[in-house]
Order: sequence, then C-alpha cells, then structure tokens
Amino acid sequence: MFMSNYFTSIRFSVRLFLIFGYSLISACTTTPSVDKQDPFITTIINYESTLGDNHPDSFESVFFLPDSLRKKIRRDFTDKNKHTNASDLAYWLMSPDGRNLDYQLEANLKPADAYYQRRGNCLTFTLLVLELAEELGIEMQVNQVDLPDIWGQNDENDLILYRHVNAIFKSPRNTQIFDLALEDYKPGFPQRLISKRQATALLFSNIGIEHLKSGNASSALHYLSLSASIFPQNPDMWVNLGAAYKYIGSYDQAEKVYLQALMGRDENGLAASNLERLYRQQGKTALADRFEKKASKARNRNPYIHFKKAQNLFDEKNYAKAAKSIKRAIKLHDQDPEFYELSGRIKLVRNKIMAALKDLETAHNLSQTAEERGRYAGKVKRVVAKVKAIQLEKEEQARRNDRTRNVRVYGPGVDYSQ
Repeated sequence: MFMSNYFTSIRFSVRLFLIFGYSLISACTTTPSVDKQDPFITTIINYESTLGDNHPDSFESVFFLPDSLRKKIRRDFTDKNKHTNASDLAYWLMSPDGRNLDYQLEANLKPADAYYQRRGNCLTFTLLVLELAEELGIEMQVNQVDLPDIWGQNDENDLILYRHVNAIFKSPRNTQIFDLALEDYKPGFPQRLISKRQATALLFSNIGIEHLKSGNASSALHYLSLSASIFPQNPDMWVNLGAAYKYIGSYDQAEKVYLQALMGRDENGLAASNLERLYRQQGKTALADRFEKKASKARNRNPYIHFKKAQNLFDEKNYAKAAKSIKRAIKLHDQDPEFYELSGRIKLVRNKIMAALKDLETAHNLSQTAEERGRYAGKVKRVVAKVKAIQLEKEEQARRNDRTRNVRVYGPGVDYSQ
C-alpha cells in the first residue's frame, strides 16, 4: 500500500465508466469460449499498430507538449529537491494562484489540452502531472484504485468497484500521493500501479464511452478498440468494447469480446453479468442462467459486499452472522483497517474483549495517515481501559469472597456439627 504526504486542493475524481455492468466476475468460463487466435480478437489486439506514429491518437501524440511549456516547467520548478518540486508542481496546476484547472468529470482530455483549456478530471490530471514531472527528472507512477460504492437500490448486488486514479512519487524515504479526491480514497482500498501506457488506455476507454453515450458509435468503437489494444490484459477495456458492439446490435462480436474479457484478470464480474443479459435478450436461457451463476459466485468474492453485509447485520444486532460476514471480508482482503475496526466492534459487544483489542491494534497498524492512526489508537485506549476496569472488578470481587469465605453463621436450624 502507499503511504504518507497526501496532497489535495479541490474535490476531484474520475470514475472509469464501466457501462452496462454490475459487480464481480468469475475467474474463468467453460463454454462457449473464444479462440485466442480468433481473427476478430486478433484484429482488435493489433489495432494500435495500424494507426501509425503520426496518428492523432497514437501514444506519442497523446503526450505531446509544446517546447515552450516544457521550458517553462524546467524554469519554474528546478530550484528545490524532487519531493518539494513534485508537490509544488501538483499544487500549482490546481491552485487559483497557478494554472487553476477546473474540474469536469467528463473532461477526458490529453495532457496538453487539459493544460491549455484549464480543465480536466483526475485521470487527465494524473497524466498531465506525470508528463510535466518528467521534465524535472521526477518519475511519478500511476496508481489505480478500486473504490467500493453503492448505487441506487438497497441491494448488495449493486455494489461495484469504481476505478480511481492518482499519481505517486516514491523515494527510499517516503511516498507522496497526489490525489484530488481524498475523501473518496483510502489506502486500504485494493490498488495497483499501472504503466503510463495502461493509463492512456483508460483515457481512450473513457473517451470511447463518452462517444457511445452521445450516439457516435463509429468513434466509440475506434477508441474502445484502441484501449483494448493498448491494455488487453484489463478485462474492463474488453467489457466496454463489448457494450459498444451490443449497442450497435453486433451481438456475435459482443459475445466474443465479453468472452475475451473473461480470459483476463476478471475481478469485476462485469463480463459475466453482461453475457448473462446478452444471452437472456437472445432467448438463450440456459447460457444466461450459467453466466448469472458465474456472476453471483464472483460477487461472493468481493470483500466489500461482505463488509457491507456485516455492517447491516451489526446494525440489526445480529452479531453472530455479522461476525461471519466480516471474517469472510478479511479473508478476501486483509489490508483495509475498517474491516478490522468493524470486527473489533462486533467482538466487543460479544464480550470477546481481548480479541477485539487485537483487531483494533491491527487496524491501527494498517492505517497510513496520522488521523486514522490517532482514531484507532484512541479506540485501543478505551478498550484497554475497559479491560482494566473489568479486571479491577474481578479482583475486588475476589477480595470480597475471601473476606466472607471463613465466616460461619449461627442460628435456628443451622447444623453446628459441619
């Protein structure tokens, strides 16, 4: 996980648009299947290579910045150490006293466009700050984060994982995370470093979905094919492309693309859910039922569904079932301190005080901000105080028992021979 030195100025976030889908995905599928050498899939995988270096959407074109801008960055941000330069650069991009970028959720722009139009979202900001940091010899990285959230209905199956992106600068001594939506981000969330190319694929996927939402299917297919070509290991890219083919009525192609998504690290269940709806729409009930079960099994591997279920059961005072649900959540993902905090609360009300204390200590140790550590430390102190109070009460009761143990009571009806 990633630690220390958080930066924020305005509430920014980008949710990579995973459309026509819900939560988790099954690890594999049996039949039907798609051949890895299927010409249609091969064409998509090779799509980027057909564009050429001078294409407006080539990787090189995406990160083109005028020399004047590069010189300005080198001139204004080279007097300090790299950590200070990194934070100053990020702040300057967002500050009213600096570039003052305006947040727009759907502003999926190339870095230069974001700079000159003074607008963007978190993905755009991350790509821009990475490219500008390179001019200062600062190697930042892209961090992709799964944000658990609930949409709309009161149904655990509506819990999906959003994709949030921030920038990271690491050194042997500390790590800086530049995130413009800290209220959405927590270090305990599942996250991973991705390459600059892979982040570019996320940008093209977002652009493709925007075109699809506006009814421009041709442009949508171009950008979504490009995203899958650049980042074929990411099932999300294939899921979005499959949604585009389904949108234009190309069900055979949509099926192949969804099946290709299932061949990757299909942690979201979107492909399985979309295949279920595709088959049900076509009247293929047996296949629809099969993939509905796969999606359901995949959802059962989502730790945040079990965490949410445990919270609900705790509120209902069903502590035994709540304990089982939070235990399952921790087994699936053991890096979120909130899981251990809830586990500790459940154990406290069940009078498993020492076990609760252990959970709260684990939550404290996993916390990566001073605020979180302070909160959990306070809870640990309160539990320790409760343990001491209980121990003192036991000791006092033992002393009372000692004082009365040798006292003999005499009176009518008492057998004095005992």
